[in-house]
Amino acid sequence: MKKLYLSATVCLLFFNWTGTHQIRANESIETQDTPDVLELQRLGWEVVEKKSRIESRAGQKPYQNLKRVVLVVKYRLRKDKELYFCLVEYDSQLDTIRESCADNEEKTEERLER
Repeated sequence: MKKLYLSATVCLLFFNWTGTHQIRANESIETQDTPDVLELQRLGWEVVEKKSRIESRAGQKPYQNLKRVVLVVKYRLRKDKELYFCLVEYDSQLDTIRESCADNEEKTEERLER
């Protein structure tokens, strides 16, 4: 009986361990080539302007008939005489945060659209 219990425990632990890795296999790790707002602040950049707005966008399949809410926040940061711009979007349907930073506003929006 003890051998059966021990074998069942080992099997359950093994399946649990491999199942955890299978679940996390679908998660993508995004690498950023530009720093984000928090990292820039740590490097001494100061937020001089912050504008936020809420956008209503079409939902994605299978919820294309519903609208999704996207919070968009624009940051302007300054360090000495240099300016840097960041755009942060929180998508309620996908529950994701996307962030893009560049030395001008047009580049931040282009990078986020990709």
